[in-house]
Amino acid sequence: MVQAILAIHLAMEMEELYAALGEYLSKIFDINKFSCFLFNNDTGYYSLDYSTIIEATSWDEIIYREDEAPFVGLFDQEPLIFPASMVWFGRNFELYWAHRLTHENETAAAIVIHEFPEQMEDNSIMITFLLRHFTSALIRTTIYCEMRHLKEEQAAQLDLVNEMGNMVGSRNLEPILAVLMGMALKIMHAEVGSILLVNDENQLTTEIEWGLNDECLRSIYFEKDQTPYLEKISRSKEVFIDLDIKHNRQLKLKDQQHQVNSIISFPLYTPYNHYGLLNVVNIDQNMGIDEQKIDTLNTISKLAATTIENHQLHKKLEKLEANF
Repeated sequence: MVQAILAIHLAMEMEELYAALGEYLSKIFDINKFSCFLFNNDTGYYSLDYSTIIEATSWDEIIYREDEAPFVGLFDQEPLIFPASMVWFGRNFELYWAHRLTHENETAAAIVIHEFPEQMEDNSIMITFLLRHFTSALIRTTIYCEMRHLKEEQAAQLDLVNEMGNMVGSRNLEPILAVLMGMALKIMHAEVGSILLVNDENQLTTEIEWGLNDECLRSIYFEKDQTPYLEKISRSKEVFIDLDIKHNRQLKLKDQQHQVNSIISFPLYTPYNHYGLLNVVNIDQNMGIDEQKIDTLNTISKLAATTIENHQLHKKLEKLEANF
């Protein structure tokens, strides 16, 4: 048991943690068939995170609402002699025992046993003790993996900022705008987007259009004063965010032929002038929209605006040189 607890607490990856639990459930209690469901206290859903009897490719698809999970009725019960049934993808799986894993009075996960634990009666205290240590390790490892993922994401965003920074001096504008559009969709996990620039007549014209119809954007108005969306936001210096256009009623979409659920726009400006607008539409909010992502893309947009300004200055200089 000491070796089992040590192995569980030494695990730094989820795969290592489940492997350690599986090894000692088998060695000590002769239990080889089990699954672990993580519980999300915010959404109230159990999701399969690991199983020895189901292929890993299916884990992400197996989700139960708390009151519908077929194993919750087995919590705090003795192992069943005749198993309960759980159906996944048309296949029947047997449930003999389930244990709720808790941390500070909140459910963290559930361990489900798919075979009758022959030694459970003699070793119930030991298995409960082992699962208590597993719960602590599970929470620690989950937090560690989330922090590492966040650091990796932050590093990736910093790379994007550096990439745009390296392009500031470029005289070729079109590739830079294409890179900016790609970065925006990647960072915000958006479906479509566009970049509009101010032309010589001081009008917004579409320069980059990735799946976003120009007429759709031009049909968006502010409900309160009927001001065209593009006109108002392009003159501002603030990022505009509306993640629920249909219900917030801040904006009105007069073009009903196109589906617009959410929009984030980044004005392209420098201390000297406004140059246009970057728009990302229909953001995947399941991927998370945080302040850091907004700040990162806003920084990239400002670098792009500086590039646009430099490009226009170069064009003016070329005209002047041509006249001499």
